[in-house]
This record gives sequence, C-alpha cells and structure tokens, in this order.
Amino acid sequence: MPKVTSYAPAWLCRPSPGASLFTSSSVKSPAQALQVVKPAVADGPTRTIAKRGNEVFVVVDNEIRWANLARLKDQWQHQTRQKKSAAEENAEASSYRVLAVPVYGHIKQLIPSPNGAFLAVVTEHTVHISVLPDSSHLSSTDTAPIRLKTYQLGPTTHVIPEAPVVSAIWHPLGLHSNVGGCIITVTADAAVRVWELDRNNHWSFDQPTLAVDLRKLVDGTSSDQDFAPSGFGKNKGFSADIIDMEAASASFAGNGNDKEDAWAPMTLWVAMRPGDLYALCPLLPSKWQAPSATIPSLSAAIIPKLAALEEKGPEDVEEQLIACRQQYEWLQEIDDQESLDPSSAGSGTIQGADVFSRPMNPSAIPRLQGPFRFDTGDEVDDLDLCDILVIAARLNVDDLMMGEDEELAVEANDQDKLSATTICLSSGSGRVHICLELDGVEGQWLPKAKKNAFRAPLSEPSDLVLVESLDTVQGNVNTWPTFTRDAHSRYSFFVTTATNVVSFSLSSWVQRLETELQAEDPAGSAFRLQVLCDGTVAQRQRILRVLETDIVSPQDHLAASLVFYDFDLGYLLITHHPSQPYAAAMDAPADSLVVENRLYDHKPPLPHSPAVAPQRPPYQVPAVLYAQSPLEAFIDKNVPHRQRHTLKEQVRLSPATLDLVAAAHRLLSAHTNALERAASDLFRRCERLQGEMHDQLKQLSDVAERIKGVTSEVGEDGRHKEGTRNGEALDRRLQAAKDKQSDLIQRYDRLRKKVLNSGGRPLSEKEKSWIAEVETLSQSFADEEPEAEEDQEQHLAHRLQTVKQLAVDLVSTTKAVLVKAPSPAEPGSPSSPGSTQPKVPQRLQRARVADAMRMVERESAVIDAITSRLERLNTSL
Repeated sequence: MPKVTSYAPAWLCRPSPGASLFTSSSVKSPAQALQVVKPAVADGPTRTIAKRGNEVFVVVDNEIRWANLARLKDQWQHQTRQKKSAAEENAEASSYRVLAVPVYGHIKQLIPSPNGAFLAVVTEHTVHISVLPDSSHLSSTDTAPIRLKTYQLGPTTHVIPEAPVVSAIWHPLGLHSNVGGCIITVTADAAVRVWELDRNNHWSFDQPTLAVDLRKLVDGTSSDQDFAPSGFGKNKGFSADIIDMEAASASFAGNGNDKEDAWAPMTLWVAMRPGDLYALCPLLPSKWQAPSATIPSLSAAIIPKLAALEEKGPEDVEEQLIACRQQYEWLQEIDDQESLDPSSAGSGTIQGADVFSRPMNPSAIPRLQGPFRFDTGDEVDDLDLCDILVIAARLNVDDLMMGEDEELAVEANDQDKLSATTICLSSGSGRVHICLELDGVEGQWLPKAKKNAFRAPLSEPSDLVLVESLDTVQGNVNTWPTFTRDAHSRYSFFVTTATNVVSFSLSSWVQRLETELQAEDPAGSAFRLQVLCDGTVAQRQRILRVLETDIVSPQDHLAASLVFYDFDLGYLLITHHPSQPYAAAMDAPADSLVVENRLYDHKPPLPHSPAVAPQRPPYQVPAVLYAQSPLEAFIDKNVPHRQRHTLKEQVRLSPATLDLVAAAHRLLSAHTNALERAASDLFRRCERLQGEMHDQLKQLSDVAERIKGVTSEVGEDGRHKEGTRNGEALDRRLQAAKDKQSDLIQRYDRLRKKVLNSGGRPLSEKEKSWIAEVETLSQSFADEEPEAEEDQEQHLAHRLQTVKQLAVDLVSTTKAVLVKAPSPAEPGSPSSPGSTQPKVPQRLQRARVADAMRMVERESAVIDAITSRLERLNTSL
C-alpha cells in the first residue's frame, strides 16, 4: 500500500504557475454558473486528464491544455530561489500551451496512443484523433495556441443520433507508429469497431476494418452470418437485449507483456450496465504484433490438448474437440506465415515482437463468450456497472517450450502473478467488486454453416468467483467510479469517485493464494483457501477527498487519476476538479506496516511508526475568492447600454425594475453564500488549529514532567539522590521490559515462520497417519452416539469395557505366543542349522513382539483417554 507523505505540492498551489494549468482563465462565481445553462451531463467516465511521460494533457473549459510537470516544478524552484513575484514569473514564461482541436461537444475522455503520437478526444457521441507534436515543439517559447491536425473517426458512425461512445481503447497488439495505429471503440448499444488508422489513407478514418454487433453475435449460430451493426438511420427494432446488453465499459485483459497469458492481450472484456460480462477472444486487427512468448506458449497449450482430446474419442468431448481443432487451425495459419518486416508495417511498440496477418480461418470474428456472472447476494439484480479493470493471468512457464527457454522461465516466475484472471468492477453506488475467472478465456469461433441443419446458440452463462465487495463512498451517491492502474504493482489500483480517490492493493493476498494454488500436496488446501477467501482480500486506503467548500456544482466530478513515478516527480498521484488540482505525494510500497484510514483521523499517530501519513491536506484558497463579481456580467447581459445611466439615478418603481432587482438579488445571494461558506471554513480551520496546538503543547508538557521526574532522581555526579527510588529497581523494570519485548519478538517470529511454512508445504507421512487415526477415532465416537447424557455415559462405559476386554485378550495372546516360542536349538536338534526343519529368525520374532507391545500401549492410551473423558462427564453431572 502506498503511504501519503504530503498533499498538493507548492508548485501546484496558488500562486504558482502550475495552479493556472488546472484553473479556468476566467474564473466564474457560483452565481454566474447558475446563469449558464449547462448541458445535461450524461453518464460516462470522466477521463479529462492524460499523460505522456512527464507531460500532462488536461481539459479546462472544454479546451485542451498541455504542460510539462517537471518544467513547472523547475519554474517554481527557480522562482523561489530568485525571489520573484508570481506576476513577474508568469510574464517571463507561460505555464501551459493550448491545443486547439475542432471539437464542438463536451469532451469526456482523453486517451493518448501507446507511443504518444496520437491523442483520442472522445465526446459523448464523437471521437476525434489528433496528431500530437513532439515535446520539444510544444516546449518552445511561443505561447500561442497550437492547432492540431485532427481527423474525425467515423463521421457517419459516431454521430449524435447514434448510441454514445462508452470506451475508446488503443489495441495492445496493434501496430503503432507516427503514421498510424489501431483503436477500438465501444458504444452503448454493444457495438465494437476496430479502426486501423493510416494518415496516408483517409478512408481508414471513415470506415472500420472490423465491426461487430454483440447483440447479434450473442445469438449467432454460424460464422457466415452478418454481425455488422445496423447502418446510420436504419430501424433497429426492439428486443430484450436493448436493456440487458447496454454496454458500460470495456478493457483488454493484457497489455502485450511476455509474462502474461498469451490469450490475454487479444481478449476484449465488455461490461454491461445490468451486471453481465462478455469476452471476445481473439479480437485482432488485420496486422498485429505477437510478443516473443505468444506463439510458443499457444503451441505448448493447444497441441497437447488436441492430442489428449483425440485419444478420448469424439463422442465424449465433442464440443471441446471442435473448439480445440479450431484453435489448431487458427494457429497453423499463423505458423505458415512469414513474419512481416516491422519497418514496412509500422514500428511496433513491443520489443522483439513479430508482425503477422490476422488469420481468416476459422473466422475474423470470434464467438462471444459469456455471459459471465457473479452472485452478490443482494436482492437488486441491476448492478449498474460503470468501469472494468482486468488483470491478466500469468504465463504458464512450465508448459512453455518444455523447459527449453530457461531464462524466460526464471524471469516469469514472479510472486506478483496469479494463475487466474482477476476482474475488478465498479458500480454507480461506489462499490468495487473483485472477482476471479478460474477457467481461463481462450480463442473460440462459431462453426461454418451447414445445409439443412439447425443449431442452437452456444452462448452459455459462466460463473465468476466473487472474492470481495468494498465501498468507496458512504451513502447513495450518484457517481461514476473509474480505475487507474498503479505504477508499482499490477495488483494495485486506484478508484476515483466524484469526491474521493481510494487505493486498493491485492498484492499480499495474491501471493498467498498463488502459493496454495501451486501446492504439490492438496491436503488441507480447501480449508486454507476458504480461510483466504473469507478473510481480508484487498487493503483499502483513502488518498484524497474533495471538501464541501470546493464543490461549486453537484454535477462536478473528479477526473480519473494519473500516477507518475520517475526521478523528477517522484511517486505522485494527480487529478483535478473544475476549481483546482488535487495531488498526493506517496512513498513507494514497502514491507512495513501501513496505517489505514487515518487521513482525517485526529487521533495521535501510532508509536514506532517510521512514517505517519499527514492528518489532512494543506489549506488551499477556494476558487470563489478568486471569482469575478457577478454584477458586471449581469449588467452587461440584462441592462442595455443606453439605459445604464439610469442605474445611478433615483429608483423608479415598476415591474421591470422589480424583476431586475430580484434577478440581481438572486445572483448576489448565491455569490455571498459561497463567500460566507469559504470564510466560515477558514474560521473553523483556524479554531481547530488552535485546539490542536493546545493539545500538542499539553502533551509536550506532560512528557516534560515525566522526563523531569526521572532525571530528578539523578544528581549532577550521576548518582541517585537520597529519598528517591533505588536505581536497581529502575534497572530491573527496564530489563524486565526489554526481556518481555524480546520474548514477544521471538513468539512473533515463531508464529510467522510456522504460518509461512504451513502454506503449500506437503504433509509428512507421520502427519498423514496421525490425521487418519484422529479421523477414524472421531468417526467411531460419532457413530450411533446417543443424544442424552445418561445414555452417552452408558454407551461410553460399555465401549470402555469392550476395549479393556480386547486389551486383556491381546496381552494373554501375546504371553501365549512368547511361551510357545521355541528356545534356541541345540546342535543336532531338528531345528538346528543342519536340520531340514524351517527356522524363524530371532530378529523377526523380536520385531513381532515389539509390534504387539506397541499395539498394547496404543490401546492402553486409548483406554486412559476414554477413562478421563468418563471422569469429566461424571464431574459435569
């Protein structure tokens, strides 16, 4: 878990140049905001801040601004050293550049391409692709706005009459260069479109290379059907899928890493608003790049599986055999290809990747897998999902190349990997659901059409394992939570709601779970897995919170957070509100304990804590104090220029004058109310600061008195004064405290080692036999045991007598065997070595006797245990 060391740094607070990047150029008051008729904010993610290295793109007043955060930080440090005023510094250099983009709708999302060459600007219904200049060009001394070369994606596809755009994702296996790229768009009507962009071919921005309507595909029976979405202006009719398959968000399972499952980066997960999940695998562009471990891992998984299924026979596993043969046919077409030259197809973003063409067999459109569902236990069926985050399963290194690539196996054997896909979902109520997909999603296709054959749809529901559900906000708040991946661990992420940023970490739980899943001996794993799933799964900590005084409009929503981790900025989380930026500087996660949920707790910090999170963010001046007076704008809008001289004359009573005064009163009341709230908040902070300083001084005085009481017993010569406590007593108390502390540390270390060794450790033969004996004994007590206490006592007494009789019989039998045992034979006797009669070795005789004695001792121990139990029963009665 990250530790918050400080909040918004000085170079992002007023009056630094960095604060102007996130602040409106013409700050409006709340009264003026009431005058402006804002468009209704549709449901959808607010990703109005994006990054490219240290560069940041942010949407303010529906204009895109660019700045280099490292440069802003250097400017502030230079300003501090030179002791220049903010006005002088701003006159020398501007803090940001305006990127002019011909977008007329309300910008909802900014998504840079993986190589930083393009920027996808998404409104509610339209998608625009802008070509980003180089960082050196943007950092020039010229402060004029830069007009970007922009292409509208699908001018007749993404338009206002059609369904809104919910997600725009750059394909992780697409070919991204300065000339083109591959982006996936998902609309609310569950239409998925693949766009392969090429600046030299403008037609690539008009029509997608692959378009799939999931509502048609879910009922598809053959790959020869037409699954393309309905065209512009066509009547789509009505079906139940209009509500059940309303898309909310989409995400790829992987990012093209060699250490993740080979199917993950080509699997698109789509979350529907009611709660169902669907997967498309494989979804690829016509030209795609395969990481170095993709093709070998697919071969190592598909070929042995096909051979095993063919040995069983097609009658037993017909459906699995058909699916595996399709995968083999798809993989065989890839093997038959020769890898294309990356320079001719476009510079790939994955190092060492091979470029291939998308196989046409079995089909370019995969089968829709799902729906994937999980049981929340609530009565409400509609989960109102908002966003999805998929963490790919780790690569199965054991089956890869049969141990030929040992270096890759060593690198991929990471503890921070799980052999199952982790799916995180957020709902409109602020709740986060963490699920596991254990079966794995592999490539599947619909079969070819057959004449005179009817086939039912193959889409069958699948169950997800719901691990934990956590809340990020309190109460029923209408919000759209969005996920942000962490920079340190793939199993850590941040959730941004309307007024909060919360951190989640699954790293420690994933390590323990993977140890159990990979255990060689499954004995006891079911119990340990149940304990793991019933306990705490995700560690949760609130990072940021928007105060009530900073909320100007109820429709304002925090932008999805960004996480920076480099030498210049450190470990920094940043987001922004329409009024001001919010940031938190954090420490890199370590193995030390983390104090959770202490951001706004006024209790004293825990002792022995190396670094305690600050109690609250520093005070920032509310934006209303920088707002312009609403009267000037009101007069310019409502009073004609030729009648303004009447405002200085005597007031004449009339209906027009009354309406003018009432409207002005409404504006002034809203403005003064916001000013009063800002001033009262500052007053309360000052009072609270005085109280906290008084408490701190009181604690310091108490500690000083205690120190003085201890030091007063020692004179200037170092000896204890007369009449005070003996120094030996103090030394004994100190030594006793040290001994107790060392004992606690040793006990903790023993328990820790015992717990660590228990996870995944195979049981010994002695432990297995002891478990079997205990289970047999408990089963014998449980069989036909009377319910009444008196009957139970009689039953145990009868069993005790039986055991005693058996013990006596065994002892007598043993003695008889010993008596009948032949003595050592004399030479010449029939049992002598020279005799023909068989001879039993004395070692075997002693072994048999020892076994009999151990059996007698075991029965005696059982008798003693039953006797003690009877005595306890008699005592209780």
